[in-house]
Amino acid sequence: MNPADNPESRLIEQMFDRLARRYDLFNRLSSLGLDNLWRKEALKGVSEGMRVLDLGCGTGDLSIGSARKLKGRGQVTGLDFSQAMLEIARRRLRKLDPQSAAAVRFVRRKAEELPLDEAPYDLVLSGFVLRNLTEHLDAILSGVYRSVKKGGRIGFLDFTEPPSRWVRGLWRFYMNSCVAFYGKILFGKDYPDFYMTKSAERFLKVDEFSKKLEEKGFSKVSARRFMFGVIVLYEAEKL
Repeated sequence: MNPADNPESRLIEQMFDRLARRYDLFNRLSSLGLDNLWRKEALKGVSEGMRVLDLGCGTGDLSIGSARKLKGRGQVTGLDFSQAMLEIARRRLRKLDPQSAAAVRFVRRKAEELPLDEAPYDLVLSGFVLRNLTEHLDAILSGVYRSVKKGGRIGFLDFTEPPSRWVRGLWRFYMNSCVAFYGKILFGKDYPDFYMTKSAERFLKVDEFSKKLEEKGFSKVSARRFMFGVIVLYEAEKL
């Protein structure tokens, strides 16, 4: 069964386990090196003393970025269902200075199994995660809401189909040609054809997802668009 056609979470987990070893290189290539800039935008909400949850942490980009900003004064939890991704995240964590590294823990858990801890978080982040888990989106967002303290915030990065017809056409061409080429070179037969474009097609459009966040109880919902609307950073607050 092809995960591009059926987004069942078990298949997605297996796919990311297979792709973990070269996942970071694939991200750099497919985003033209811009993905770190988008993550820096999401990390602007991190400040010393916070408890931060990185939802679907993968190889740990946002978790490690948060730890650097906390400077040992705060706590970061990186949560992911892929054991292979978490192993890479832990190896990367060992390269941090001891003070920052001590503030981070990685937990293998599904996103729909939140809340994780009794103590609430100041900030919940995710990077390019939720469009992979559309079948559990309602449960995930409800769990996130219960995991954030009053006054706490969320910052979700993801990509979606751009609203402009001509940009959408160029984006699909790039994803189905250049990105697919990178995937085949790096992962061979393990790369799922057209998965990324199909996952974006399945995911809610910007207005729909913003409304979904409001329905779950979040306030001050905003959607910041990058790269002609392909990349979106959703931010909101729990009042």
